[in-house]
Amino acid sequence: MTAALAEAKAVLSGDLVVPIHSVRAAAWLARSALEESLGALVRAKGLDPGQASTRTLLSCVEVLYENVPGLATSAQYAWDTLSRAAHHHAYELAPTYSEVEAAMSLVGVVAAQAGLGARAKAMDPL
Repeated sequence: MTAALAEAKAVLSGDLVVPIHSVRAAAWLARSALEESLGALVRAKGLDPGQASTRTLLSCVEVLYENVPGLATSAQYAWDTLSRAAHHHAYELAPTYSEVEAAMSLVGVVAAQAGLGARAKAMDPL
């Protein structure tokens, strides 16, 4: 679990008090954790993501991890959900706790895969 994801969970659960908009703050932190994880996934395949946008990283993960069922789909769904929650407009309903919590669990899956990919690369003798 990344530090940003741990902070997002703490904000969402109320362990880390944010005066207002705690669900939105948790969404921002979780989205940051997702961005870190996507970069780690690309690096785990021996590529440098540089300053690539998150949309580009999502496309890279889709191609690089086509043999990992659901990874790219989970990452894309989490990104879309968290972006919508973070960029809430006044004329829309606020994102719910459950929506952000579900997206955060997907970020956890992606982050775990990023950790697995980094360990596999480190053990690779080539």
